[in-house]
Amino acid sequence: MSFVIGLCIILGVVAGGLAYPFFRQRVWIPLAVGILVFAGCIAWFLTPVCVAIPDEELANFNPPIDTRTDTGMIGQRYFQQRDEIWFHCKVRIARQMFF
Repeated sequence: MSFVIGLCIILGVVAGGLAYPFFRQRVWIPLAVGILVFAGCIAWFLTPVCVAIPDEELANFNPPIDTRTDTGMIGQRYFQQRDEIWFHCKVRIARQMFF
């Protein structure tokens, strides 16, 4: 989680720094741009992404998937059942970096 926050802070500072030369008269605009980029970055990276698990893989789970209660960074269950289909859910940054 601290990696995501650090990355978003860096992106917010860079965005504010890039906006500064265009809005020198109004100092609050680069600050607002930096805050908006930070908030958008947090929302983007921590959005859950769910991928359906094929039936072949469901049979190989040990322990069985319906007994697992693992949770992720934001407290969401990794394995969710929706409409009789099992999904593997992770936040976007974890899906991009680790799986």
